[in-house]
Amino acid sequence: MDSRILHYEFVTGESVNITVSAEIAEVIYDSRRMEHTSNERSRYHTAFSLDSEDYEGTNLVSEKTPDDLMEKLEDREHLLDCLAHLSENQRQRILMLAQGMSITEIARVQHADRTTVRESIQAARKKFKKYF
Repeated sequence: MDSRILHYEFVTGESVNITVSAEIAEVIYDSRRMEHTSNERSRYHTAFSLDSEDYEGTNLVSEKTPDDLMEKLEDREHLLDCLAHLSENQRQRILMLAQGMSITEIARVQHADRTTVRESIQAARKKFKKYF
């Protein structure tokens, strides 16, 4: 009986030699050639379009224009400038309010009277109105 040794190499880097009969080896070789030829034809003749690709997530595309980004940056700088004109207490209280805390919660956290906190926030709002 005529036999042949087939060599297989796995993705892990492991390689194996298998001894098979000559008839089975020819069938495996023919199968490999046909698969390789089919892959080459497919790769060579298939049209490729970026429009046909599905992109994962929206991080590859932004609907904002450079003008939108600049406007957002300018608004942020203006807001930071306005915050700089507040006292430390007013700044902390406005930021806590912006995070969703109530006036009562802010007063409790800062160990201050609720009326004092409310008046401080009102004064900060008046200063904001000057800049906007």
